[in-house]
Amino acid sequence: MFGSSHFESHHHNSFEYLKISKGTEDSANLVFLHGMFGGLSNYDALVEYIDDYNVFVPAIPLYEFKARKLTFTNMAKWLHSFMEALDIQNPILLGNSMGGHLALEYTVQHPENVAALILTGSSGLQERDFGSTFPRRNDRDYVRKQAAITFYDDDFVTEELMDEIMDVINDRSNLLNVLAIARETHEYSMEDYLSDIDQEVLLIWGKQDEITPPEVAEEFHKALPNSRLKWIGKCGHAPMMEHPEKFAFYLNEFLIELKNKNATSIK
Repeated sequence: MFGSSHFESHHHNSFEYLKISKGTEDSANLVFLHGMFGGLSNYDALVEYIDDYNVFVPAIPLYEFKARKLTFTNMAKWLHSFMEALDIQNPILLGNSMGGHLALEYTVQHPENVAALILTGSSGLQERDFGSTFPRRNDRDYVRKQAAITFYDDDFVTEELMDEIMDVINDRSNLLNVLAIARETHEYSMEDYLSDIDQEVLLIWGKQDEITPPEVAEEFHKALPNSRLKWIGKCGHAPMMEHPEKFAFYLNEFLIELKNKNATSIK
């Protein structure tokens, strides 16, 4: 979720992001997209297991949009501006939760600029509604129980994380944005677009995900023509945080397949 990354953040124009270079300038680009209550630190553990790629993690400015403009269409436009500003071409997109939804929308808008997709706990078909829980936003114990639904292991719900969540939902402007994106997540379905996505797609899902349950992963798998589905046990809605090594195993396996496929097509 929130939390400061142990990698140094960069700023370019209005964009804040991480760039972790684990390859050369010619290495493929990976763009990691966090969820609604996510942040730059969400992929820190995963990055440790990735080699030979340039990883970008943008901070999606959810609280800087006007609530009425907080749509996936507009967020995809923002993402395109980010990629243009940093000259990120033909990246592989990885999105968790809302970040997966954004990755799908961006792919629909710019299919020529997406090499492949990795989705984990992605919204876009259905997701548990958290919007109705926030009227009890002053009840820290109640909010803690809602936050704990994200993880299989409750230890991930730290006091630091709770402080950050409480700060967000007790700020009226931020809360309006949270409610706006929660509503957009439920109302803006990608169902009609999935069959047109011809990129290779890797789905990595927690078997105990209570927010986007396993049946959602199965629906994505059926609807996306070039997808493969991998499961992680004893895992909730954020597999890259709870089981980064297992997640990285599936991710690296997928990336090697893509490399081999591209090498074959060039011959």
